[in-house]
Amino acid sequence: MAYSHNPDIFRWKRLTKTKKPTADKQVQLNNGEINQWMKTVEMASDFAVTEVFSLKKPHSGISSQSMALQRTEQLLDHDEAYGEAQALLSDWMNSKLRLELEMEEEDDVIGSPEKNNPEAMPPAQPVSLDYSSFDDLYSHLAEEEESSAVNNFLQDLMEREVVDSGIVEDLALDSEERDRRKRRDPSLTMEARHRQVRENRARRDVERERLHRERVARRQAREEAQRREQEDERRRRQEARRQEEMVQQEMVLLRREMEERRNLEQLARQMERERVARKTAAKSSLVLQPGPSRSTAQKQQDTERPLRLQQAEIRVQMHNLKFLQRHFSGWYSVLLERRVWMGKAAALCDWRRQLRAWRAWRALVWAGREQREAERTEEELRTQNRRCQVAVESDRRRLLRRCLSDWRLWCRAERERRELLSQQEETRRKMAALINAAATGKLKMMEAHAPELITGLPEPSDQSETIELKGQPGSRPAGPTPSACQGDGQPGAVVLRSLPWQVTRRNAAMSAGELRRARQRGEVGIVGAALWGGRFQHRHASQQQTIAEQRRLLREQQEQIARLQEEQSMMGLRQEAQTAAQIAVPASPGPRGMTSDPKEPRAGRVSRGNDGRSSASRKPAVRQPCRHPTVMAMEERARQRAERRREVEALKRKEEEERLAQLKAAVEERQREEEEEKRRAAGRRREEKRQEREREEEKQWRLAREQQLQTHAQQHYHITLLLRRGLEPWKRLVAQSQANTQSVVSDDDFHF
Repeated sequence: MAYSHNPDIFRWKRLTKTKKPTADKQVQLNNGEINQWMKTVEMASDFAVTEVFSLKKPHSGISSQSMALQRTEQLLDHDEAYGEAQALLSDWMNSKLRLELEMEEEDDVIGSPEKNNPEAMPPAQPVSLDYSSFDDLYSHLAEEEESSAVNNFLQDLMEREVVDSGIVEDLALDSEERDRRKRRDPSLTMEARHRQVRENRARRDVERERLHRERVARRQAREEAQRREQEDERRRRQEARRQEEMVQQEMVLLRREMEERRNLEQLARQMERERVARKTAAKSSLVLQPGPSRSTAQKQQDTERPLRLQQAEIRVQMHNLKFLQRHFSGWYSVLLERRVWMGKAAALCDWRRQLRAWRAWRALVWAGREQREAERTEEELRTQNRRCQVAVESDRRRLLRRCLSDWRLWCRAERERRELLSQQEETRRKMAALINAAATGKLKMMEAHAPELITGLPEPSDQSETIELKGQPGSRPAGPTPSACQGDGQPGAVVLRSLPWQVTRRNAAMSAGELRRARQRGEVGIVGAALWGGRFQHRHASQQQTIAEQRRLLREQQEQIARLQEEQSMMGLRQEAQTAAQIAVPASPGPRGMTSDPKEPRAGRVSRGNDGRSSASRKPAVRQPCRHPTVMAMEERARQRAERRREVEALKRKEEEERLAQLKAAVEERQREEEEEKRRAAGRRREEKRQEREREEEKQWRLAREQQLQTHAQQHYHITLLLRRGLEPWKRLVAQSQANTQSVVSDDDFHF
């Protein structure tokens, strides 16, 4: 710590040694030293706490502490912290002192056998208990307290960690000492004390804030009450001043009237005195003068008296006229003021009545306009809804027509496919019966019935072997079973396609069920794509995709047909070679005919008309006598089948072209409908814009018309107000005042 090398801390030893005899001075000096030492300890403890618990490195202790203790709240906090720290330090020192005393007692009990001796105990008691005065006892207690405090402080300094914790662990200090240091560490207690101080500070801040708010509220309420009271007082003063002014005016008027009345009375008395004086003077002159002079004086008085009376009456009349004029002018001013007030009130009432009527008319006009706009909007919405319903209905009908046309096309294609499958099954059945008859030897019995075999062949009854096509030339092939060779007229029967004549462009690729399923899938996909494209967006893209898919399928079918034709031509050439080899071998006509019968139909089945003609031209001497009616019938049927196949293919191509043309026409129709719909929508939008523009123009015209009418009404109102409330009443009032003045003057003249 900062005070560890301060020699003034232990100055109390020198002072106690030098001034031991005087107990009072010793106590005072010891108290001063203790206070100084406690202050230094407090400062050091504050510095230590700030160093331990602060996050930043503190500044200079004295300056920061002096700056921190400027506010009252900080002073209170510092006092509380100081009191708590002092209490904590006193508790800690008491515990240390108690521990040291216990340790010293144990050392004394164990180390000094003299203290164990009961004879040595009594001398020690007077040393600690025999005191002559209270000052000695107090000085002894003070010395013990100082010594214990110094020892505890030195003990704390000795127990402080000087080296690092890692070095302490390396040195393997005793665990008991570490535990004891941990128990003696007051950081937790100090932290709790600081937390309590912070809580107390927060509580005081809250209480101070509450008190501040209450003071502010009371001050505001007091200011509001004062302001209201001042307003009331000012209003009362103004009312009193106004009443006082009115009283002063009334008093002035009364004084003026009284003064005028007093002047009139004085003037009347003066005139009366003059008249009496003249009478007395006339009487005295008559008494003093002789008769002739009296008569002249009397005459003179008689002539002057009417004049004076007339002058006095004139003055009195003028005074009365002035008085009447003054009162009449006051009455006239009051009358004019009242008339002006009445005119203003009438004008205001008239204006309010007209304003009320105009507002009612405006509300009525606005209500009618809103009603018309609502009806127009309702009609537009109804028309739009009707158009939407018509559009939805037309779209639904268009979809129904398209679906109906697609369904008709599918039904026709399915019907043709079924007819073709039935024809193929019939052909297979007859060919199987013919080959079975040739294999079993029944062909010779049916030679007489050759024309009948052309139209139909009898079905074999009981045959269970199959024909081996790739055997030796002399071997006799067995006929196929009826279950394998013929379908018994059932479209779902399974047919073996191992014979060459069974391999055609139709059945070599797919069976009837496979073809039906493939077509159904293709038609469903096409119809679905068409529906999707027709009902929603991207119709053109879906149609192009459908056309590309159909073209791809056509190319695949053409490639497959060409491949099958090539295979059939190769097979025909091999059969011709085998037939030529069999004919070249010399043998009996019976077995040769029997062995060559199964081969000849096969060669006739596979080979084309051109191949037959070329072989006939190459070997006319060999093939001509060997032609059989069955072979000829088979060739004829093969040619017929080829022709029918070509016709069917041409018909299918034509149907495909028609279907593509229909699809193209449907696409064009949809495009035309979409364009027409777009044109109609554009027309509707133009019509709506035109109607909106017309409504806006009508609204502007109405506003301009209303403004014009309002301007005319305002001008008429001002003119009427000026004529009826301004000039004419003023003229009548002036004329009436002139008439009143004239009548008053005439009355005065009449009185005179």
